[in-house]
Amino acid sequence: MWNVFEYPFVGVGIAFLSMVALWLYRIFRPDKKRKWHFVVPFIIIALSFGICFLVQTDKEKILAAFNTGIKSFQQQNVEPIRQIISDDYSDATHGSKELIVAYCQALFSVAAVEKVTTFSRQIQIDGTIAAFTVESMVKFTEQSEIAKMGKAFLIAKARLHFKKTPDKKWLIISSEILELDKKSVSWNQLNSH
Repeated sequence: MWNVFEYPFVGVGIAFLSMVALWLYRIFRPDKKRKWHFVVPFIIIALSFGICFLVQTDKEKILAAFNTGIKSFQQQNVEPIRQIISDDYSDATHGSKELIVAYCQALFSVAAVEKVTTFSRQIQIDGTIAAFTVESMVKFTEQSEIAKMGKAFLIAKARLHFKKTPDKKWLIISSEILELDKKSVSWNQLNSH
């Protein structure tokens, strides 16, 4: 919560405290007061927002990778998905990157996505490995095969496992489907249907 790289309002709080401190300093030491003293809090505020904007934290990078995948599904473009998946990807039924990319490509024709609304997300980072658990509502387009069968939306919960690469990018190394419409499922159950 006190991470200045994620929350610029920490800097705003520090700026407020510095303004009070400078105000008290001017009261007790009127001979030392300078006009530039009140510029200091504004400089601190500008720096805190600048740091927040320029520095991307690991959580922000993981969330950006997730959002790239969501946009790729909405645009039915597999190339960005290929870029966020690690070459050593493996899960319970997809043993390689190419298999999961092919699975995603096949989903484009069956489950065309119009919008994804995220209800909850949790990121746990342990060094160079991270687990990202997300619960979202997926709204399908009217042309989607799933929507034509009478299922306009689906609530899905999944866990993506990421690893940090030497160039500081976070790539998906594994994924699990945890729930569909609040019912526990797994990759093996999905592939058996």
